[in-house]
Amino acid sequence: MNLKINQPAPDFITRDIRGNTIQLSQFLGQKVLLTFYRHVACPVNHLRFQELRAYEKEFRKKNLVVLAVYESSKDNLLRYSEDEDYYARLIANPEFDLYEQYDIELNTLKLLFSMYNGGPAKAAAGLKLMKHRFKAEGHNNLMGGDFLIGEDGLLKQVYYNQFLGDHLPTKEILTFINDPNYKVIDSSTCCD
Repeated sequence: MNLKINQPAPDFITRDIRGNTIQLSQFLGQKVLLTFYRHVACPVNHLRFQELRAYEKEFRKKNLVVLAVYESSKDNLLRYSEDEDYYARLIANPEFDLYEQYDIELNTLKLLFSMYNGGPAKAAAGLKLMKHRFKAEGHNNLMGGDFLIGEDGLLKQVYYNQFLGDHLPTKEILTFINDPNYKVIDSSTCCD
């Protein structure tokens, strides 16, 4: 059962890789991008993370909270982020409970479908950007998801990836942080 727009974002308490406590509800009054990735060994997810990094300056300016959840261990996420000053707060969730809470899907057919939707090219591009190599951790058939959460704690956009490399377009995130009247009319057609 997938989450829906305008329902309260499921609250959780966890820690980021630096040991800081994060409770989603602590960000009431701020806009939040909650994004679920596979593991740090995935070059396609690394490419997406680097694409979002290009907008860190604007995210900071607009005070957008960015929470990036990975299936990887804390140790691998610390290695992944060494010598980096990421704006996103990285959360290791090898226990997979946050993924389950947000109904993130495991789907082998969608993983295979990625082969026909630019998956190999995205993997090659992401691999070129990686400073370290990691062993895959977790589920090989994990599809991610992106959730935009309003200042009121309600889900303003719910986007479940349909294949590896499919994500909520960055233009949608930018519209969310820049438009005080942001509203998705039809989430099935919002993001082409």
